[in-house]
Amino acid sequence: MKIAIISDIHENFHNLILALQEIEQHGVEQIICLGDLMNSGVAKLLASQTIPVFMIWGNNDGEKVEITLASQKENSALTVSTNVYDFLELGGKKIFISHYDDLAIPMAKSAEYDAVFFGHTHILSKEKIKHCWVVNPGEIAAGKTKKATFAIYDTNIDDINIIELDNAISLKTPLMEAYFNTHGHKMGLRSKKAMGFMNVQKSVIPTKSPVYQTLKQTANTAKIVVFSGLPGVGKSLYINQFQLIAETAGKKVTVIQWDIARKSFETTEIAKHFPMGDGVVHNGVKLSAGAWLLDTIKQWLIVHHQAHELLLIEAPLVGHRFIELAKIQADKKLESFFKSDEFQLLVPIPSKKVRTKIEEDRKKQIADDAKTWTGAKPAVMLMLWKMICGIANEFGKNIPMDGQPPYDPAIYEFVFGKILQHRNFVPLYIEEIFKVSVENEAELHKTGSLAANANLANEYATKLRKQYPDSTTIDSIVNSWYLT
Repeated sequence: MKIAIISDIHENFHNLILALQEIEQHGVEQIICLGDLMNSGVAKLLASQTIPVFMIWGNNDGEKVEITLASQKENSALTVSTNVYDFLELGGKKIFISHYDDLAIPMAKSAEYDAVFFGHTHILSKEKIKHCWVVNPGEIAAGKTKKATFAIYDTNIDDINIIELDNAISLKTPLMEAYFNTHGHKMGLRSKKAMGFMNVQKSVIPTKSPVYQTLKQTANTAKIVVFSGLPGVGKSLYINQFQLIAETAGKKVTVIQWDIARKSFETTEIAKHFPMGDGVVHNGVKLSAGAWLLDTIKQWLIVHHQAHELLLIEAPLVGHRFIELAKIQADKKLESFFKSDEFQLLVPIPSKKVRTKIEEDRKKQIADDAKTWTGAKPAVMLMLWKMICGIANEFGKNIPMDGQPPYDPAIYEFVFGKILQHRNFVPLYIEEIFKVSVENEAELHKTGSLAANANLANEYATKLRKQYPDSTTIDSIVNSWYLT
């Protein structure tokens, strides 16, 4: 028996019709709807189908009386449960369904069901706990993830097939978002977040792009993904897009970002020993933050062992910023994981054409004396590139260092290939110029990040001072960061 599972329609009739057409083509015998119709017309559409539909309430179903009446009409295909969860037995399988996600894992672990289906979050996910499938089919609405998906459960072979709809549309248009952002308070909306009209990530990389395909493959195969590289190569954009792709694929993403994580080490106590300069991170702070990172990764791997959990790390590496990820670790278990395919380091490598465009845009966005821009200033980008060329020469190249060496993607890949020689180095070749509408690069950094609290940061700094009482030793370690 084939069972289609749909959820979170949110009155998107266009996508629902596409889904029903796909469902018919796949020979489905039963449809389960996990709620959030938002419009009684959706119920009438479901009631008119030739395939039986069983529905539970969501938290956004609107006209419940009208929906119920639609199910009670003669020849209606729709059956409406009065609950937000229910129990079914179809095709010889015991199935638990709920609109909400909080009961999914406990019910799966009870060992009483063959499948558990839930919605509400709009995020596609699929995993197996012992013999039980735990599946969120994603959303029909395509409002949150910009993709419309549903699931088909084949009870004969006990398999789940995820279907993504072609030609799906999102009803949350730019006009709507702009209007509700401006006028939502007049209508008594509780918050922008509650209505979904907040500043969210949006896909700007076409799905047919090689960059998109690399990001998608990495999201599906790796447990920990690290984005590295110089400022001014589009790193922030690809981190932002990767998180969106991963979450759309049903991954629960935890983030660690260098700039956020290291700021937790700028405490009053640490500053007494490792004072920060004007825009310069003290070397002691770099080493303390790196030690915290390694311990945090070890703990994260223990706690977050499920297949759908993924750790995303932004680690510049340059100048000893989380370079620990590239260096061979004394902890054999951690080093074994770092060498495995589950740990991948992506380095965006723009072509000369793309790099030129980035430099031109950066000059328009930020002056060298700007105070508020979060990205690297044009002069800093050039300085760091010259530094990379100097490192390339130490690795055997012969680049003239008089004046400013021109950007060369081959040199960039060569240097990072040497630095990441012990790791799964994934060059992300950027040949396309993507249209990104961003006033301030800070908008691309709103991914959330783990960070140490003040007491923990102080503990790591104290431990480092005891290990290296001579500051010259700390400086020597940091200055040779690229020798991994």
